[in-house]
Amino acid sequence: VLLSALAPLPALGQAENLSFSQRMSIYRACKPDLDAKCPSAGTDSARVSACLRSNQAQLSQSCTTAIRQAGLR
Repeated sequence: VLLSALAPLPALGQAENLSFSQRMSIYRACKPDLDAKCPSAGTDSARVSACLRSNQAQLSQSCTTAIRQAGLR
């Protein structure tokens, strides 16, 4: 359920082509950031995308690394 929330990420690149494994990596790495910065985002893909977009400069190193390793920016 939460993995589908990471699918759009339009401002971070084209995430719709990500594998399940890549989405899991991003979710695990970014979950603390989402919990801290946007606890109300839940599993709503638009809210998750907006949260990551609006907090891109403050994302943890692990979240940023997971996003980059997946080929997103």
